[in-house]
Amino acid sequence: MADFNTLVNGLKDHKDSPRDYFASFFTRNNHKTYQMEEGADRSEKAALRKLFYSRKDINERTDEVLGDDPFCIEAFFVYYILNDDVYVNYRFESYYENIGSYGDLSDYQKKGFLKILNYYVEFLIDIGSFRRAIKVQRMMIRLLGSKPRALVNRLSYLYCGLEDDKEFYRHYLDSEFDAYDYILLVVTLLKNDDKIKAAEVLKEMYEKIEYAKYLDHMWDLKEDVPAQAEFMRTVEDCIEEINGVPEFFSFASEVYEQIQ
Repeated sequence: MADFNTLVNGLKDHKDSPRDYFASFFTRNNHKTYQMEEGADRSEKAALRKLFYSRKDINERTDEVLGDDPFCIEAFFVYYILNDDVYVNYRFESYYENIGSYGDLSDYQKKGFLKILNYYVEFLIDIGSFRRAIKVQRMMIRLLGSKPRALVNRLSYLYCGLEDDKEFYRHYLDSEFDAYDYILLVVTLLKNDDKIKAAEVLKEMYEKIEYAKYLDHMWDLKEDVPAQAEFMRTVEDCIEEINGVPEFFSFASEVYEQIQ
């Protein structure tokens, strides 16, 4: 049985021909086994059905479906992938400008809207508009009323990219960090010559993150131990940022010695 995640994941193998992929995905036969997001009303189900049953060009189908249901995430995803950035940006902005109406949406519409905002953040990151991405990301967190791990991590990535130590530190005080967040914050603080706060953050990381003490001798970790392998992958994910601070590992070692 296929669903929206199936649609998204399948695109990875068809990056060179997304239009053909979508045309082959949205067929009458596939609609019979497609699992739509729960909570859609009759008109929203009818809108999605057009995406599968219409004989029109995939772009025309997408425009028609979004006209009937602006929060149809399947139609929006197709639009997002197939259209030029300038048009995609206009559509993203139109959604964001209507964010004040979020409270009036149904649960189904809210889910679609939040997924669209999530793609908006990814789009802004891709074009290098980090400050706008942070603004939209913060709004997502406000609408959700919580801070999912992925959103916390992405904010950390954005603040690190901007080397904004002050806002990043506020983010740290207001969030639950994991190893990825801690590492990027330490990198950002060191880039801003704030070794006092960097040491403070590292000490907390050593206390809360298992295997953090291996930062300066990662070779002692074992890849066949899942938790250790996960920590190694996290450090590897941050290596580009870490390389921007040549003294990172020696500093981490010095701080660890202070708490022994």
